[in-house]
Parts: sequence; structure tokens; C-alpha cells
Amino acid sequence: MTHTLARRFPGLETLPHADLLGPLPTPVEALPRLSRMTSTELFIKRDDRSAQHYGGNKARKLAYLIGEATREGADTLLTVGAFGSHHVLATSIHGARHGFAVHGVLVPQPFTKHVERNLLAGLGAGATHHPVRHSALAPAELVRVMARLRLSRRRPYLIPHGGTSPLGALGYVDAGLELVAQIDAGEMPEPNAIYMALGSGGTAVGFAVGLAAGGLRVPIIAARVTPRLVAPRAMVDGMIERVVRDLHARDPRFPRVTEAAQRLVRITDESRGAGYGEPDDAAQRAAELALSEDIELDPTYTAKAFAQMLRHAEGERRGQRLLFIHTLSSMDLGSLTSRAPALPRWTDRYRSH
Repeated sequence: MTHTLARRFPGLETLPHADLLGPLPTPVEALPRLSRMTSTELFIKRDDRSAQHYGGNKARKLAYLIGEATREGADTLLTVGAFGSHHVLATSIHGARHGFAVHGVLVPQPFTKHVERNLLAGLGAGATHHPVRHSALAPAELVRVMARLRLSRRRPYLIPHGGTSPLGALGYVDAGLELVAQIDAGEMPEPNAIYMALGSGGTAVGFAVGLAAGGLRVPIIAARVTPRLVAPRAMVDGMIERVVRDLHARDPRFPRVTEAAQRLVRITDESRGAGYGEPDDAAQRAAELALSEDIELDPTYTAKAFAQMLRHAEGERRGQRLLFIHTLSSMDLGSLTSRAPALPRWTDRYRSH
């Protein structure tokens, strides 16, 4: 499947890209019950369906990253994330389907049922996990695992936290251009604001570049769910600049939209709550309300971002038209969890808290 960037800018056809997405475009749908409740037009872009075997925002990023790993002749993917990381899980699923062994360095987070399910699904997909007791230890563990893999004559490819890099972000340049085309085709009217979670930052970076390149100037309300150190404003702006520069260098027809894209991203800490993965009343309410529209949210990312949209829909943006980018996979993990081994013993210390 040709990615959106290549169809729009043929000079980008040589970008590495694995065939793991589809069917695309992911649909945009109205949320009628919540629209009536808030007196605000609410819509959702169903990126939870971005890939058949495991969707969400991670799949779009991995399409480029696994493409590059394949091009470089790697046979193993190494990445990092929290215990219940959707990124590590998505890498495990899509990596295995493309013939890679997958290793994930895992850092602590509150151990919920959601985290347990993701861990089990990763094990069911065949991933090898390397837990550390503190996030500060993750870089050294990545170096250690990388060295051991090379000594074992493996050919590892390192995928950064969240799949966030200038290459990974291209998955959401695609998505931004895709949304512009859907609006142009009348699938939904132009929104007043777009909402998404901000974790490692690559989704917001790519989406802003895609919107700006497509000529759509709609603010992206990026609800931060991780500590500021993970994706500070300077990093977001710097990556936008690099993505635009790299794309323009590959195809001069790609517009120089750095400043326009940077202006679109509006980062808010309003919905972060007590911290990454911590329970939150507003997020719980958002998750319960979303279920009335048959939308499942996760407590770490999407519920907090959805809560941000509802807060604005019931307040300062009441009566406007708002769009939520649903970045959690909606694929059933039952087949993976059912064949997973028991949780490893290292989880005992976290499950008892």
C-alpha cells in the first residue's frame, strides 16, 4: 500500500515503509450522544483501526520504522517503554508478523489490569522483556541488551521510546494529510480544534506537519500525559523543524511549513492528573461516557485526552466543532493473552502494591 506522503509528493516514494496498515483512511465519525450532552459537535477519527492486527498511533509510526529496519537487514527490534506500554506491545505484534525477534526494556508504572493485559499480550506475541527498577536505568539497559544481541550474532535495530523520531513521526504526517483529504471530500466539516494525547510527542509533531502541509490551520490540543521532561516544548518544535527540513530535502515540492506547524500545537497539562498511569477521576468519567458511544479508552493516554476535549466542550469551546484522534488500538488481544505464559516473577513486587 502506497503511503499518503508518496501519493501527494512522489519524490518521497523511496521512504522506507512496511505494509502493515489498513484499511485506510481510518474513518471519521460523529459522536451524537455526547454531542447532545455537551451541546457541542463532537467527532472522532478512528485511528484505533489503523491496522488489522494492532491499530492506534503506534502502528502508523512502526510502518516507517519497521520499513527502515527491513531495509537495513536487521533481524531483531529493540525498544523501550513502561510495563504496559502500547508501543512495546505494538512493536512486539507487528515485529513478529514481519519476521523480527522483539526485545523490550520496561520501566515501572502503576500496575493495573490494563498493564497486566498488555504485558501478557506482549508475551503471547513472543516478546522478550527486560525490566528495570527505575526509568533512569533504561538507557544503560538498552546498551547492555544491544551488546548481548550483537554478541549473539543478531542484527538489532533500535526503535526509540514511543516510536518517536523524525522517521516515526512521518506516520502522522500521513494521518494529517489523510484528514485534510477527508474534510475536503466532505466526510466531516472542518473542526475548530483537534484533541490527542501527548506522550513522547511524535504523534502531535507529525499531525501538525501533515495539517500544515495540507493547508489546514486547526489548533491541536495535545494533552500531556507524561512528565514534561519526556516531550518538552523545545523538543516538539525542534522535531517539527527537522521533519519539514528532511521532507523538503527529499522532495522540494513539500512545503516549508515549520512555523505554521509549530503554531498549531498547543500543549496542555490540565488533564495530566497525578502522573503517568495514575488513576484520575476526570479520565474515569471520560472513559465511562465514551463507552456510551461504543468507544473504549485506556486510563494512561486516551481517557485523559478525551477528558480534555470534554472539559473544553462543556466550557470554553461549548458549541464549537471538536475532533478527537483515537490513538488506542481497538483490536481484540484475547488470542495473544490466551497463549501467553504466566506473568514472570519480577512482576510480583509491583502487583502487590
